[in-house]
Amino acid sequence: MKLYMDESGNGNASQPLIVGAVEIHEEPEEVERRIRDLFRRLSARRSLDGLPSFEDFRKHGFHASSDPIEVSVPFLELMQDLAFRAYIVITDRTSPRAGGTELEKIDFMYQHLLGDILIRHRSRPELLCYIEQNDGLGQLVSKLPENSARRAYEKLGRPVRLPRLDVVMATKTQAMSMAIIDYIMMAVSRWVRKGHITDPANRVYRGFREVEPFISTLYSLESGLISSRKLPLH
Repeated sequence: MKLYMDESGNGNASQPLIVGAVEIHEEPEEVERRIRDLFRRLSARRSLDGLPSFEDFRKHGFHASSDPIEVSVPFLELMQDLAFRAYIVITDRTSPRAGGTELEKIDFMYQHLLGDILIRHRSRPELLCYIEQNDGLGQLVSKLPENSARRAYEKLGRPVRLPRLDVVMATKTQAMSMAIIDYIMMAVSRWVRKGHITDPANRVYRGFREVEPFISTLYSLESGLISSRKLPLH
């Protein structure tokens, strides 16, 4: 099984710090193909030539925070036709569990998510996890398989067989499926910054509602479970 992971808000104290994972529930190569096909079709549009955000999209692929609506809307529509589940952990940076520095918090959150995912899929022989290329996370990523397994054992309280976890760093153009978790985290971040608003007249809440059905768990280090498949907000 393939996972795609990323973080959001790091280095920006005005935003919640988020780490997310997407697991693909259909043929991963087919999902990647469909996303690349959309990228090629959108990149060929001439009506947006010269628009800085569109030129960035052509160079670097899908990116939720900067894609123009002519890109973001078709991508969100494609997401509705894909089979996947997302796992999200967030913090407002006040939890003492996650450590002091931003990197320590990110490390804790990656281990938290991957430990739970290893437990959830412990009958599988192997999990392949892609994380977006980030030079500052190199040492963290190299230790994730061992540290995540240890966290899973601690949570279970007993030794069990866990899948082998392989972690690979890649750019968004190398693994375009990473854009799925990028878009989900952006919707979650905007909604959290709006104070968990639940007014359907609010566009930010509607954006969250669009991705919430795909979220298996949305968990806050400070407040606990916010939303899940069994306990959605709506």
